[in-house]
Amino acid sequence: MASLPSILAQRKGQNSLDVEREHFEKTQTAAISKAICPQETPVKEKHVRMMIIGTFQEKSSHTFWNLSTKLPLQGNAIVCWKFCYTLHKLLREGHPSTISESHKFLSHLQDLSKLWGHLREGYGKLISCYCKLLACKLRFHKKWSKFPGSLQVSQDILDAVGENDVSIFFELCTDFFDYMEEILNLQAAIFGSLDMSRANSMTSTGQCRIHPLIPCIQDSSQLYDFAVKTLFKLHSSLPPDTLSGHRERFLKLFKTLRAFYFSASNLQYFKYLIHVPQLPENPPNFLVASDLKTHVSPVVILPHTEDDQESIAAEGTLVDTAVPPPDTQLQDMYAEQSLVDLSAPNPRANGANSPDLVREQDHLIDSLLRQIEKLKQEIQRIRTANQRDVDQLRAHISDLEAEVVQNKQLAEQAYNVSEASAERGEGLVSRDLHAAFSGIR
Repeated sequence: MASLPSILAQRKGQNSLDVEREHFEKTQTAAISKAICPQETPVKEKHVRMMIIGTFQEKSSHTFWNLSTKLPLQGNAIVCWKFCYTLHKLLREGHPSTISESHKFLSHLQDLSKLWGHLREGYGKLISCYCKLLACKLRFHKKWSKFPGSLQVSQDILDAVGENDVSIFFELCTDFFDYMEEILNLQAAIFGSLDMSRANSMTSTGQCRIHPLIPCIQDSSQLYDFAVKTLFKLHSSLPPDTLSGHRERFLKLFKTLRAFYFSASNLQYFKYLIHVPQLPENPPNFLVASDLKTHVSPVVILPHTEDDQESIAAEGTLVDTAVPPPDTQLQDMYAEQSLVDLSAPNPRANGANSPDLVREQDHLIDSLLRQIEKLKQEIQRIRTANQRDVDQLRAHISDLEAEVVQNKQLAEQAYNVSEASAERGEGLVSRDLHAAFSGIR
């Protein structure tokens, strides 16, 4: 049986697809307006999740870019900062087409970086560094398309990217370093902007600044793991002198990354948001092949938490059917520097979705997302454990192969020594016989 809104829409000349599209645009507009708002507070993940789900519903990021380009990114630092974080999340967790579609806006990100780079105080430097990081991420994924936005790939895919070509692995490792440097530049700028009074991890101002470090930790942990494995692979094929530059660069990044993880793990704000991995005290020794088996891939865990201990129902539905069209809504909202007024009366047509139904749908979505997150963490844990076993077995095989080669060389040496001894023995016997015959004569 058709719902009353569908019947009313058909009477107005709208079909069900038009109604669904209008509902989708209102949902995405509300999510963007709540996530990328001008208040200096951390972005609420439930609104970002709604945008991520929207990219899968649409199988595209067209709506996100169509709405976000209308935001005052050049004039409002907080809005631009939250836009960068939201885009980072969508590139990592959104529909795969988000990366390729976002590459068309690469010049837009570069222009934002240059613009805000002129402002050396406040969010100016932070936005400039973040835009450079996002531009680097887009270039990386365009060049190495086998890597998804989350950067989570198996060892087999990592090997397939290199195509068993040392020069490709050499270039890939360099791009890992470039990517990590942009992340470390951003975290240095963020920690450098904090102080003990107004902006620290226990204030909304400080939390707004440090919240984007979460996806940065996720990206950097994967890049570090890939860099270690790639460098061991390169050292098994190239002379150590050829890779001295890579080793020096890795050592510098290792020290900075380890300090970054240490600082992030001590932030009270991150206590229930993310489990920050800890790097070993000493970097891997790439000159010793067996040192690979001691390498442990860093694992980042994001436990599920409620946004500010609030349920979605307490805040009301994301979609307000009384709000104006998307373009007008965004313009009005940022012109007044305020969110959509949720306390205003919300007249609904007879037969529209009831608040109870919408709340039930929201709770169901949250429950499913929690289950998905738990399954992702379990899969990641299993993959990490399996990968660790595979790495240890490969390292053991390498040791056995080296031992076989060494034993073979020792056997050849022993054979050569025995042959030489036999020749010397035959020479002595021949000489003694010759002397004996000479004496008889």
